Amino acid sequence: MEKEKMTNTEHLSPVGNGMKKIDSLSTIPYCGNSHASSDSEVETSPWPIRNQYEALHEKVNRRIADGTPFFSLEFFPPRTANGVANFFTRLDRFNEGGPVFVDITWHLGSDPSNMSKETSSSSIAAGCLNYCRVDTMLHMTCVQYAKEQTLKHLEQAKAIGLRSILALRGDLPPETSEESPKTVYQYRALDMIRWIKEAHNDYFTIACSGYPLGHPEAPSYRADLMYLKAKVDAGAQLIITQLFFEAEVFEQFVKDCREIGITVPIIPGIMPIMGYDSIRRIAKLSGLTIPENILADLEPIKHDDDAVRNYGKVKCVEMCRRLLQNKSAPSIHLYTMNREGNCREILQELGLWLKRPMRTLPWEPHGANHPIRCKEDVRPIFWSARPKSYIYRTRDWDDFPNGRWGNSSSPAFGDLADYYLFHLKSQTAKEDQLAMYGETLQSIEDVQNVFVNYITQEPNTKGVKVTTLPWTESESGVQPETKLINEQLVWCNQHGILTVNSQPSVNGAPSQDPLVGWGKPGGYCYQKAYLECFMSAELSATLLGIIEEYSPRINYHVINQSGTIDCSNSEPTTPIAVTWGVFPGAEIAQPTVVDPLSFRAWKTEAYEMWLNQWANLYPRDSASRGVIQNVHDTFHLVNLVDNDFQKPAIIFEILARMLSKFAIVFLTILLTQQQVQGFTEQIKSEKLQSLQFRFQFIDYIMEESLAKMKNQGIDTDELEMLKQVTGTVMKFQALRDELSENFDICQVMKDGAILHPNSTMSIKKSKSKKSKKHSPRFSTEKSNYVFP
Repeated sequence: MEKEKMTNTEHLSPVGNGMKKIDSLSTIPYCGNSHASSDSEVETSPWPIRNQYEALHEKVNRRIADGTPFFSLEFFPPRTANGVANFFTRLDRFNEGGPVFVDITWHLGSDPSNMSKETSSSSIAAGCLNYCRVDTMLHMTCVQYAKEQTLKHLEQAKAIGLRSILALRGDLPPETSEESPKTVYQYRALDMIRWIKEAHNDYFTIACSGYPLGHPEAPSYRADLMYLKAKVDAGAQLIITQLFFEAEVFEQFVKDCREIGITVPIIPGIMPIMGYDSIRRIAKLSGLTIPENILADLEPIKHDDDAVRNYGKVKCVEMCRRLLQNKSAPSIHLYTMNREGNCREILQELGLWLKRPMRTLPWEPHGANHPIRCKEDVRPIFWSARPKSYIYRTRDWDDFPNGRWGNSSSPAFGDLADYYLFHLKSQTAKEDQLAMYGETLQSIEDVQNVFVNYITQEPNTKGVKVTTLPWTESESGVQPETKLINEQLVWCNQHGILTVNSQPSVNGAPSQDPLVGWGKPGGYCYQKAYLECFMSAELSATLLGIIEEYSPRINYHVINQSGTIDCSNSEPTTPIAVTWGVFPGAEIAQPTVVDPLSFRAWKTEAYEMWLNQWANLYPRDSASRGVIQNVHDTFHLVNLVDNDFQKPAIIFEILARMLSKFAIVFLTILLTQQQVQGFTEQIKSEKLQSLQFRFQFIDYIMEESLAKMKNQGIDTDELEMLKQVTGTVMKFQALRDELSENFDICQVMKDGAILHPNSTMSIKKSKSKKSKKHSPRFSTEKSNYVFP
């Protein structure tokens, strides 16, 4: 039975703020809208989808052959853990523009090879590759180390997934006096390139540096060119140049390289002028001379930082546009100095910044950028708003699902012991979080309002938009597809159903649809309606009392923080596909699943967000902290899947019915409140110590209450149900008083009997003679109780 007959009690409808009939409830499966608009233009990403690792030099050569200019970026390791957190957020924004790769400098002050230090060059490079999903090159110098140490650095780079190295000599500490002997370099970049090839053959893409004006320590420009050719002959596959200020310098350099037989790509290193003093300092360190015409232009504005930055941007765009248009350069490599604004504007003006590309999958894959995750194309839906967390918790996997998730007996998700590392910390300042979530919380209604404001993206009472929740890593609000079920989600949160993940049903939307499209052009996308939420134990218990009527169309999983409640009608180890696509010339793709075992792993993280990302904002023992702590301790985590994607979704209809039934129970408790209070002292009295007699006495109370309420105009079947439920609640309270145990009401109402918290749950039902409907039944037979 999918729908119970209507009674004279109206169902709550999740449309608007009021109480409406259920006929306006259902969400029609989305089939795409050819007239749908998007805030940003959409471009189709290159196809076919690449699920095999593509070496960086091969990728660069392919892009050059395509004739499409591209860009790459250089960063240095931030000095502090907070700086690292901000850096990864910035890189996520840079990644939206589609850099072909980024490189990270080998900064000696960062202890560059120390993977246990979050600010080290190696840690930063690993984070870029793993968490930002961008092909990453690590600078590596050799002059400070013995050959054996450099080989260890290379082994470590390989172990953490890096496959691109910029081989550099590096610098020794400066001489302390003029009498000091001339520096003798034991090893140079050429030596390292040879070591890489000897030890690792073709595993690494090897890049080397080039100097358009010649290295300042080289005997001559010609000698430096020949040394560059030696590096290429030894195995270097890319050349990235030192910065320069005039296009003619690079054009001549490329011409000279080609004349002596250097054929590998030469990528110009570009540093926009961002400050007068900084560019003079960098030029001095690099042994470069700033052209007089540029110094003359800067002189009158050198004290106006904005004017200098604007001048630098204009000059940079002019020079890069010339190099790209005359084909002297296939791409641009920007020395960002870890700054975002000017660099992004330069790339946009050059037309290199990608417009919003179509998604290859519903979640962001690593694609060809990662040697291990390149084939990954299936994930559980639970981490859809926390992709970095998922990557972190699966970082030790040797292989990743490809094609299908498959039956899982024990997915080995990493624990959360050291979860709050630099790359996973909340990027939102505490003051900003309090402004969004409330400086004080008085009740659960205040929590509900935070969720509602997040869904609607309307300012709260303080005029602040809630752009993120503890369960989302993005700070840009809800996903575009959420607008399809926006009203229903608002309704849920207004009524205490706190939604943390959802998707609408989709039935054959074009793969290029701006809201739900993904995958190869010309395909069609499908998905089942899904909702994940926190709700009170009482609501959860009411839901469990009706949810089986909707099986097998609805799959559910209900779990509490401690794990003592764990109810599901799904196969224990069988995932449910909730997103799939059909594309020309390809197998059916199934990128998102609901997996029962993965849900249990996610549960721990989902509950920890309440405390670590919300409760901890408030002082210990404060009322605000207590509100969040109570939600963490007592609310249940629920996920619902509507398997019939071709029909209007009924998840919200079920939740409306749940609230309707719970409202009746609550009404009954109010109507009999005086009577119940009058009997409370009697129940606790010494004359009623017999637990069985106490239960019989409660049955008597409920029969009396039922007789008095038949004149209230409520349907007899509904009254019978609420008598069972309310009586069960009272018996639960009596048993809890007797045993001083913290039994969960959900367990009482699901089984119709009190079970030991660690016992296996089962559903006990009996058929009514008057109705075919199933209702919970509470028996007073002693054999139905399992005591500790």
